[in-house]
Amino acid sequence: MASRGDEAKAELCTLLLKGLRRAFSSRPEVLEWTDDFAQEAAVRVLQQLATYRGESRFTTWALAIAMRVSFDELRHRRWRDVSLDAMPGLSEKAMTPSAESGERLLARQRIFAELKTAIARDLSDKQRLALTAELKELPQSEIAKRIGSTRNAVYKLTHDARRKLKQALAEREITAETIRWAFAPGEEGKLT
Repeated sequence: MASRGDEAKAELCTLLLKGLRRAFSSRPEVLEWTDDFAQEAAVRVLQQLATYRGESRFTTWALAIAMRVSFDELRHRRWRDVSLDAMPGLSEKAMTPSAESGERLLARQRIFAELKTAIARDLSDKQRLALTAELKELPQSEIAKRIGSTRNAVYKLTHDARRKLKQALAEREITAETIRWAFAPGEEGKLT
């Protein structure tokens, strides 16, 4: 005979499965995995039960966890067979601004040139690898697994890399305001 805890877990899985099927109804390629997502989400909900504060309905809270679990797993599946070694770096094409003329184009070209120099000069191989993978939308947890590290260590690694790049640009008097202006859509104008 099933205990009340087993019945509650089964009810939770059913609730999560219905919510996930509704959420992914427009993505039939994902529907085949919703059972797995619901099972994993139920485990996470039960593990995090003590953190539920009652600020929203329990079902809303549980479905939010289920959606996070689902999106995490979808990201992992997307990148599962991609090798970090085979992942191209920031290519010349990716670092080339669009074909337009004027002061903004010159500013963009300068920004890209300084960034390329700073990436090559100031970042370690591991920082370059992690930052490139992150910019290509590989999840930090997947980067961590592939380089034999933890997610927190990858976060710190990429945080430090971005800080170094920001500092390198600042040393060359390229400010956030200059970058916003150079990449802002709209009419040509001078930076004031």
